[in-house]
Amino acid sequence: MNNSEISRNIFFWTLVVLFWLVSAIIIGYTFGYRFSFDRGVFVYAGSITLKTTPQKVDIYLNGTLMPSPSFSMINSSYHLNGIAPGEYLVEVKSPDHQTWSKKATVHSGISTELWNVILVQNSYEHENYDSAGIQRFFISPRKNLTAFAQQNGDEFAVKILDPGTLEVSPVFSSTEYVFTDNNKENIEWTPEANRLIVPVLKDGEKNYLIITASTKEVLDLNSLAETNSLSHVRWDPKSKDVLYFMSDNNLYRMDLNAPQDKKLVAENIAGYDLSKKALYYFQLPEGIVYKTSFDAVDTPQQITTSAPDDMSDDSYQIIVYDDDRIVFLNNKNHNLYIFNRGEEDTYFKKLSSSAQGSQFSDDGKKLLYWSDREIFTYFVRKWEEQPARTENEMMQITSLTDQIKNVQWTRDYEHVLFTNDNKIKMIEIDNRDHRNMMDVISLSDNDSIIENNFADGRIYYIDKDDQQQNILHSMYFPEYTTLLQGIFPSQSTAAETTN
Repeated sequence: MNNSEISRNIFFWTLVVLFWLVSAIIIGYTFGYRFSFDRGVFVYAGSITLKTTPQKVDIYLNGTLMPSPSFSMINSSYHLNGIAPGEYLVEVKSPDHQTWSKKATVHSGISTELWNVILVQNSYEHENYDSAGIQRFFISPRKNLTAFAQQNGDEFAVKILDPGTLEVSPVFSSTEYVFTDNNKENIEWTPEANRLIVPVLKDGEKNYLIITASTKEVLDLNSLAETNSLSHVRWDPKSKDVLYFMSDNNLYRMDLNAPQDKKLVAENIAGYDLSKKALYYFQLPEGIVYKTSFDAVDTPQQITTSAPDDMSDDSYQIIVYDDDRIVFLNNKNHNLYIFNRGEEDTYFKKLSSSAQGSQFSDDGKKLLYWSDREIFTYFVRKWEEQPARTENEMMQITSLTDQIKNVQWTRDYEHVLFTNDNKIKMIEIDNRDHRNMMDVISLSDNDSIIENNFADGRIYYIDKDDQQQNILHSMYFPEYTTLLQGIFPSQSTAAETTN
């Protein structure tokens, strides 16, 4: 064999080896393998999945813009494939929004999921409503109507706002009444949004007015109930024109069309609550919760077997999700307990000795609770989405030096809204790396009242105008989106942000 033939054979087999080597690399790359220069071996890659608001975002890994992440219309998420295992700084940016960032660890063959990424806008347009002198407001759970109490000079008024038409309709006015000074009470709509319970004071004496929105008819509940010791007035969730109230630690049910037939439901109780299906009350002195039907015909059923440690103070409020999840909050000493009949065990435990309030998530898997300067989450059920949480786990969300107010869940129950330092703020509960906390808007003071209304995607809040009068505002939050935006998200914004 001459030299030229040897050279041709070497060249041929070199090409064969290169072909199979390149083919193996391409096939390995297709199946997710990447070469690690640090380790000198091929490793199976991972991925990162993000669901963002807004959807029009740029995603950076370690400062490098990801050029074309794939978008899934099924769950409106971005997917970054073929990422070598390791730790990355993930940044999400969009014009006119605050930047979100978090260190994320990518594992071989696993997608690191960041499902609830919200970027707060740098500024928001807001709607102002004709409501000078507003004190409190309450949004109807069924119809998008807002009832508010207003004080202008000596005149106290109740008005109804339709945010869709901006129409404000007065339904009551008087110089004899003022709105209640009890922060735990507010206006309450009937389930049909046709009548209101309005807590008021007259000559320092507590009373409740029942106002019919369409006819402006006003009923004096003290006179109807024939007592001046009313408290805890609530509408029946199922029966029209029926309400409950407490008097001298006794619970009554009354049909406004037949007040003379009011019914004694339970005696010697600390408080009660209404779920979607039943009535619950907190019996004294033993501190046990019982359940009955809304009409109080069923024999009461004992729900709990344990009670708070200190029952000498009966100022307990119960907050019921269902038979298995009940919160006990003492409004005087601020002790907070939870009864949780979980999937793994049954718990009755004290969560806080300084609680100001609590709120279940809509699915009942998480409990939000807070003090004057701290916010916590208690996981009532196991949480399997990333980051996974165990049943009966407590987690501090934030601790601040200034007072915290207006604490409440956002729609995704993965973020918390609150006011602090004259601002509405939002913080995520995902504690991988750090929690992103962003300022939403600035307020004139920290006493503003805010309410996140899931029905129309707006935050409603009270703030002062140029004349230092309280008025009602609203804004879309996190932002206004259309159906088409959800189906066809915009592409990368890198060109728009280049100067």
